[in-house]
Amino acid sequence: MDSQQVNWANVGVRMVRGLTTTIDAIRQLDVQEASLVMRLLGKTCTKMMQDGVGHQFGIALIETSSQLAMKEKLVLEDVLRIITSIIGRLYLTASSEEERRLVAQLEEAVNNYHLT
Repeated sequence: MDSQQVNWANVGVRMVRGLTTTIDAIRQLDVQEASLVMRLLGKTCTKMMQDGVGHQFGIALIETSSQLAMKEKLVLEDVLRIITSIIGRLYLTASSEEERRLVAQLEEAVNNYHLT
């Protein structure tokens, strides 16, 4: 029995809220500001989870945020594509059913942002 049980539902809700806030922010901010918001979400994820897909998601967001900061213009569709790609890779590294559910929650949050 693991003494450090992870409350996956709580972690998932917090990560999905953070991702939703990030996408909303990207719609309204310039490139530098949006990059900063994405970096902050990444740092939060890595602190919340010391390993597993949540940690990897955070690292990928931090790395992506620095690539984003170099762009001249921010296109929401491009950012959604980048995040979708990150989430796709997370499915391959998920090692438990809880982690797969967490990745599915993140994917659903991104899919809810199909542009009208």
